[in-house]
Amino acid sequence: MKYSLALSIFLGCFFASVPSFFAQSPPAQSFFVIHCDPGYATNLHFNRLRQMVDTATAHEVPLTLQFSPQWVDMILADTQKLALVRSWQAWGHEVAAHHHSIYHCYWDSLTNYPPDSIAFHQPISSNCPEGLYQGSMQSFWDALDVLAGDSLLLTWSSSDEHPAVDMYPNVPYRTDGGRDEPEQGFSNPYVKTHGPTTLDGQTYGPYTVCSIDYFFLENFADVQQMIDLYNDFAFSSQFEVVGVVTHVFNFQAAINQPPPNYFFTWIQFIEGKGCKTVRQILRESPACSSLAVEVEPIAAEVESSLRVYPNPASDVLCLQWEGHALPESCRIEVLDLQGRKLLFKKTACGLSIESLPPGSYFVRVWQEGSDLPLSCRFVKLE
Repeated sequence: MKYSLALSIFLGCFFASVPSFFAQSPPAQSFFVIHCDPGYATNLHFNRLRQMVDTATAHEVPLTLQFSPQWVDMILADTQKLALVRSWQAWGHEVAAHHHSIYHCYWDSLTNYPPDSIAFHQPISSNCPEGLYQGSMQSFWDALDVLAGDSLLLTWSSSDEHPAVDMYPNVPYRTDGGRDEPEQGFSNPYVKTHGPTTLDGQTYGPYTVCSIDYFFLENFADVQQMIDLYNDFAFSSQFEVVGVVTHVFNFQAAINQPPPNYFFTWIQFIEGKGCKTVRQILRESPACSSLAVEVEPIAAEVESSLRVYPNPASDVLCLQWEGHALPESCRIEVLDLQGRKLLFKKTACGLSIESLPPGSYFVRVWQEGSDLPLSCRFVKLE
């Protein structure tokens, strides 16, 4: 009896001390961000990005593609590039934004900071090109709405001492992190408020966002450190999410290396380990519930009785209803994203949209005898 009692006490103490050991497991979710930086918005690097997306797609790893202003302009100016981005969105990759502020060595030339303060804040180094002020952030925000299309743009990253100044207004999700320690790639979603910040009498923010962190992958050693930490359950089990980021120019160097190089190694390692976009992770997180935004994903082909094509379009938008030309009795309206009705000209095909400025719009069609309209969203190019 004495030995049984002693054994019971021992076993009770043993199991009381180890349940956390058996419960330990790595993060349930993972994300991979690609930074498309200013200075690399070229056909060469766009083709590099396509290789990255194709590789990730083959391994069922959705990417969060964070585009700088120069990349957005390049894509919107080329219908083939935009169509390819739309196909990436239809598969499940996320279109997001990336901004290099005046505090960054490679500033992308847009800012809401007063122009006469730019030189004061910019880093002074022979390695930093002199950024030339090209205007406020509004042009970037407008272009992002076009690039994002029906999926909306919900995720943003930037390097700034005062993020509220240049931040996309009301963007709900943000990525942050660094390259100092691989531990930065393990985190739990958290809410943070930026601003208010006042400059020249203009107040920016406060903007409350839900954030998640990443670690920069730039070589194979970075990947190996992340893998080691991921497999160290005593550490990684404290976190819900593991996240990394790399640049397109890093990948350019990687493909010239013999396998295994860093990009492919991480993609293969993370495959099947709760891979999602940043938007998916933060929309689903209880920590971000107060900032949740419901959106409809871009679809490759939408089942609808109303069809518009080509989409995007630059001059003429053709409309079909149930596979046929619209009846003459149909009433057609074009609206901007604020619901304002716009002028247009009817054509035999549908609409002449040459007079519309570039952007995202709705076309709304009423059939004879119906009180409810059919609607589609379309993008007008330059």
